[in-house]
Amino acid sequence: MAKYWETHPDSIWLYDPNLPLAIVATVLYAIPMLIQFWQSVFKYKSYYFIVVFLGALLEVGGYAVRTASIKDESSIPLYAVSSSFIVVAPLFVGAGDYLLISRLCLRVLPSHHTHIFKIPVAKLTRIFVICDIVTLLVQVNGSGIAASNNWEGNTVKIGENVMVAGLAMQLATFSFFFLILAKFHLLTRRGVNEEAGRGWRGILVAVYFSSGMIIIRCIFRLAEFSRGIFGYPFTHEWMFYALEAVPMLPAIAVFCVWHPGKYFGASGGRSKRVLTEIPLVSSGSRV
Repeated sequence: MAKYWETHPDSIWLYDPNLPLAIVATVLYAIPMLIQFWQSVFKYKSYYFIVVFLGALLEVGGYAVRTASIKDESSIPLYAVSSSFIVVAPLFVGAGDYLLISRLCLRVLPSHHTHIFKIPVAKLTRIFVICDIVTLLVQVNGSGIAASNNWEGNTVKIGENVMVAGLAMQLATFSFFFLILAKFHLLTRRGVNEEAGRGWRGILVAVYFSSGMIIIRCIFRLAEFSRGIFGYPFTHEWMFYALEAVPMLPAIAVFCVWHPGKYFGASGGRSKRVLTEIPLVSSGSRV
């Protein structure tokens, strides 16, 4: 049986892309995007968490441009923009998870817990965000290299290798982050700050869930790019939706249910280890 790209030589797609699915994905991602914008900017004024909204915005843009690309299958720029947006969007969602780990540690753990795996808890967010930025730059460069010659020639393979390196870095970073999160959870079972309240448990559930979904997506993307553009994942659309679109949607939406602004307030609980003025709820409870 002839391959799609063999029977459609002018198409940039390696399979027959589904237009209704792209439209549905655009609409579905727009829902948590709008909710995140309203919660972070207006309801809680938690501007520090705007990164998750930006991730959702990239997802919406990616699937919207994917819709346009399906209507114009010969357009390389449309395909490149769509792919790039969808590939880098989880980095912004992951940054939201990273922003919460130090805040959770400082807000919930007793003051004698100053380190996790010998890393100061106050520096955890900074370390993971730096890793996230480096990973973002690597993946953007990889995507740019691959698309620099209209997705043809040796630059495609070079770009793929750079993307694989960036995705491997992202998976390694998130895996270590998950260990940090599990260690934090274990420490809470030994005791928590008296004024921690109960709201932090919902935030922990959200971060666990979001991180797990992103890890599933990272494993898929790493396998996809490792197999090359003519490998099974790249040439079968169902894998893209099942292991990219489906995991990332709830990874964003979960923060619409447990938004950190509700528990940490507008300041986001910025503080040093002394735990100064970290709002818990809207009533103004402080440590």
